[in-house]
Amino acid sequence: MADNLKPYVDIENKRMAILTNEDDEIHMALEFDVNNNLVMHPRWNINITILGDKHLKFTTNS
Repeated sequence: MADNLKPYVDIENKRMAILTNEDDEIHMALEFDVNNNLVMHPRWNINITILGDKHLKFTTNS
């Protein structure tokens, strides 16, 4: 995760949000659907790099 981003995880509801360090902007929301597929809801300025089966890298392009 880029240094300017901070994750919030809700394990019970299988959700995660990625915000700025100041908690003033949501850059992405992630969740698992009923079939356990990962669903990502990114903003326009987020980059997602797939590093392996279970590893993702999140950065911003702004």
